Amino acid sequence: MPRSSRTAGGRSAARGSSSPPQRAAREDAAPHSGDTWVAIGRFGRTVGLRGEIVVHYFGDTPERFRVGAHLHVRTPAGREAWTVSRARAAGRRWVVAFEDHERIEDVQAHVGELLEVPAADLPALEEGRYYHYQLIGLRVRSADGRELGRVDEILVTPGNDVYCVRAGAREILVPAIEDAIAEIDLEGGTLTLRDLPGLVEP
Repeated sequence: MPRSSRTAGGRSAARGSSSPPQRAAREDAAPHSGDTWVAIGRFGRTVGLRGEIVVHYFGDTPERFRVGAHLHVRTPAGREAWTVSRARAAGRRWVVAFEDHERIEDVQAHVGELLEVPAADLPALEEGRYYHYQLIGLRVRSADGRELGRVDEILVTPGNDVYCVRAGAREILVPAIEDAIAEIDLEGGTLTLRDLPGLVEP
């Protein structure tokens, strides 16, 4: 499952709707035929000659890579539906094989590509948690109502996520913690900051 964002008492921020943030769920997303697609992993190197390939998965639970799981691979030509035929854990990675891709030649060209699922298939998060794709693009406002830009990127760090807010050449790095973020309003498309000294230049 992709990472989510959350704010836990001064740790990371942003998860529910109007409650203070928490750490965000990581994934890439792109609209496609009315659906939003969320990246849950990326192909790494190939393993052996029988079509196995390393998957670097995003998030804390690798359930999406169980045998029989249906995933979509984002290729240069478009998304392709693949079905997991074999899978085994390898530390923070998985080694996976797919039906109809049983040779190294079948997977070698896909190294580096993303594995995606429709956002509608993702489990609901508890209040105060958000998937990254929900936060990217939000308009960011200061505590006094000034428009500061939009969330353009989310950096995942050991302590907490960091939201990169950009407007033209200007960039503000906002830690995803309750001390920094007052409210996230997905319906309104806004993220409001607290009046935290040093967070935003006058």
